[in-house]
Amino acid sequence: FNNIPGVEVWQIGNEGGFLAAPVNITANHGNQLLLGLAERADMIVDFTNVPEGNYILGNVGPDEPYGGGAIGVDFESADPDSTGQILQFNVVPAVAPDPTTPPQFLVLPAIKPLPAATVTRPLALIEEMSMFFDTPSEALLGTVAGDPNIAPGVWTKFMWMEAVTENPAVGATEVWEIYNSTADAHPMHVHEVVFEVLNRQDIFVNEIDQTVQVIPGSTPTPPEPWETGFKDTVIAYPGQVTRIKMQFSKPGQFTWHCHIVSHEDNEMMRPFRVGPLQKGQPMPKVPPPM
Repeated sequence: FNNIPGVEVWQIGNEGGFLAAPVNITANHGNQLLLGLAERADMIVDFTNVPEGNYILGNVGPDEPYGGGAIGVDFESADPDSTGQILQFNVVPAVAPDPTTPPQFLVLPAIKPLPAATVTRPLALIEEMSMFFDTPSEALLGTVAGDPNIAPGVWTKFMWMEAVTENPAVGATEVWEIYNSTADAHPMHVHEVVFEVLNRQDIFVNEIDQTVQVIPGSTPTPPEPWETGFKDTVIAYPGQVTRIKMQFSKPGQFTWHCHIVSHEDNEMMRPFRVGPLQKGQPMPKVPPPM
């Protein structure tokens, strides 16, 4: 919103409902809101002090895979003449008094925290290099053996067609630790649940041994203010583990995946099952012999 002089922007909600409290994006975050694919934000945009005229809501994200970092340092922003333009505002004189409550005085509904988790699952985001070109050719999901918070854990990749590896009990609360061994950030989406973002922490990635481990002595960073409350999509950054907590109340078979289309269509999607196998649920397919 930096191209709109005098604007004040607040966020009050995301995918799962209200935040814990209104977040002043203008004062605290440089008038910029970070959104990954499939993330949503409920915003209040205050045009009270904006001069009359036409203004463009801009996109300063990159026109290439995003890995975190600062604009102009770690990546170039979107093309200002095309992908850098999202929406035009036409600010005109007010036709009546505004009776709404200013965002800073809003009291949002209290958020009821989830129960304590009974299971922690270390999971992996994996990238495989092309056999012919010096570029990644496939993005996948997998599991991590052991506890990477203590010692290196070996990741194992799984294809979409393979059997379910995540099978929470109905009503169970679990923490999923998403270890990103790739070079890009991935917006990770879990179907049929909302979750709390717990924290993120730096990790070692050993591509030769295919292991990940939390860096000893590193400190977890809490979720961003706009990630409070409940979400269904979270950005998992490269070289970090992203921890989320969720309760599985609905039995059935669903999916979790990266929300970048070329990734979810290219094996970065896996089924998970809540509760026992039910009649009619898809079964894993056996690949044909080579």
